[in-house]
Amino acid sequence: MCYLKAYDPLVTIIYFLCVMSVSVFTTNPILQACSLFAGAAAAVFLKGRRSIKLLIGCTAVIAVMGATNPIFVHRGMTELFKLGENSYTLESLLYGVSLGCSIASLILWFSVFNSIVSQDDILAVFGKHLPKTALVISMILAFIPKLRRKYTDLYHCSCGCGETRRKDLRRTSRLFTACMAYEAERVLDISMAMKARGYGLRNRTCAASRHFRAADLGAMAFILALTIVCYVYLGTGKLDYWFYPRLSPNGLCPVPQLCFFILCISPLFFIIKEKLIWRSYPANN
Repeated sequence: MCYLKAYDPLVTIIYFLCVMSVSVFTTNPILQACSLFAGAAAAVFLKGRRSIKLLIGCTAVIAVMGATNPIFVHRGMTELFKLGENSYTLESLLYGVSLGCSIASLILWFSVFNSIVSQDDILAVFGKHLPKTALVISMILAFIPKLRRKYTDLYHCSCGCGETRRKDLRRTSRLFTACMAYEAERVLDISMAMKARGYGLRNRTCAASRHFRAADLGAMAFILALTIVCYVYLGTGKLDYWFYPRLSPNGLCPVPQLCFFILCISPLFFIIKEKLIWRSYPANN
């Protein structure tokens, strides 16, 4: 249970937009490290062992980006060794690692977003004013997890029917085709059902399961205040960091870095607090 689920869905969506937007628009290594660490920690606490493959994939992304960037980009003044006639530079290597960290942090935060924000939350936020857009976004976010679960079910069914557990291209393509056919039929049924119920019409009313409270307003003010501080320093250039032609001596500004670290780590504090409370209090018979 993450504390973000206790707030209004609008607060949760704004939080993830703020964190991911700052992670995208900065090349500051300290901000990237904060985003990467907090995203990885949140994924581990929310998903447990299921996050191992995700962390391995993100590590591979960082390693591949860092190793391959100097092969194509030969800028930088610190030469590590020669690769043919071209130089393999330290600055290009670190820039590739920085780009890989940015991509990996986005993958982690999107995974956490998908674990916390449900289809009902998206429909609750955008369903009244943008019903079609909300429906498309919710279906896109739920497409990959549902497709993976359906593929796993079909794979186990095929194993139960006597097929071997060995995965080959023909078997994978057959199961994938069955999954796509199932998803296409399901989407068609959903669209016809939504149309029959009058979804998207002007006179259609929307019933909200919860209302915007004072706690939601306080959480949104907290999130926006920390994000505005980060954007002010980004706009003034005090967080600028460059890699070419040599590493930047700037970009070390403690105030926005501390604000962004608090913004990223705040869900983790409540996740750990919730787990400790559940473990410390015995069950009442």
